[in-house]
Amino acid sequence: MELTANLSYNDKVDVRAGEDAPNTSIKLSNLSRSKFLQLPAEIRLRIYSFSLNSPSPIIVWSAESHRGNYRPIHKRTWHREKMASSRRNLALGLLRCSTTVAAESAQFFYSRNTFRFEGDHEYYPVITWLEKLNDNREYLGSLEITVRRPITAWQLPDGSRHKMNYPNTRGLASHHPYFASPSGPYEEGEVEIIDPAIETIISLLAKCEGDYDQRKMTLYLDPGYYKIPGIVLFEEEGTSLFSLDLPNLVDIWRTKYFSGTNHDALKIVWKAEVGISDFHEKRHLIEGIGWNITDMRETERIYNPFRRPGDDRVIPTMQFLMRRDEVFGPITAAGPDPYTRWYEREFVSFDD
Repeated sequence: MELTANLSYNDKVDVRAGEDAPNTSIKLSNLSRSKFLQLPAEIRLRIYSFSLNSPSPIIVWSAESHRGNYRPIHKRTWHREKMASSRRNLALGLLRCSTTVAAESAQFFYSRNTFRFEGDHEYYPVITWLEKLNDNREYLGSLEITVRRPITAWQLPDGSRHKMNYPNTRGLASHHPYFASPSGPYEEGEVEIIDPAIETIISLLAKCEGDYDQRKMTLYLDPGYYKIPGIVLFEEEGTSLFSLDLPNLVDIWRTKYFSGTNHDALKIVWKAEVGISDFHEKRHLIEGIGWNITDMRETERIYNPFRRPGDDRVIPTMQFLMRRDEVFGPITAAGPDPYTRWYEREFVSFDD
């Protein structure tokens, strides 16, 4: 796809060809007395490329909470240096220049970079950031969000859900409307509650004035090391199943908000990383639950199990991307987590 330079004559400028061509049309204007704006569009685009293009994701939000599995967040450790270093070599002052330069550079900045939210963000910083982008949302080319296994509740045979031993639940939906109801009673046990904030994120990405024939965006969802929704590859103490409810709903929301001619404007991709041996041994199980695996890359992960100096261990891993098979017809919610310890039922509050 070409970069369109709006030079009052609708000239077209292509500074990168083939697979490297950008996904977003960038409008440029030479109608100014500024010497910079009097430069040819090709030169300005190259300046923006050198000044505003990051080779790695720009980290917008990164923090870890200090809490147990079911306790509310009471303190966060911010990774401020990590956030700052991800944009240190970028000339972000261009975004605050004259109206024309700021508009041109913003289009380039948001379309060419990947913006990442990581850690225990609970999705609301993503919503706030997208809302503040306003018109610049239409230029987003790549957004990456770490996702955690959804919080859980205890489900009874009548379908009602009750809080477990954590007090920070924002609401307990009895049953998501997009999931078909079972013909009989619900299974009792620990089930996931999908945060509605995730649907809000997808709806905000759709609320743009951009040209969907030109606009292409990828939303990367990263559940973390050895976390693949729908399957447990390695069992240990405290193992829990990250079900397919969230991936299925995300795909439904994409279809809901990006329908018709703009159906392909948003692509949902899940990231994954597991040990190489486990990947080759269990790849057929991953694909068997509806995941299409692409872009495999062998790498290594440094692991220090006891956090002792000099005790680092190198683990060969496989990084890959996954996309869900298209969903047709009604979907049934996942059953209770088979790894739940049933004594946890003692901590359920049936009075909420």
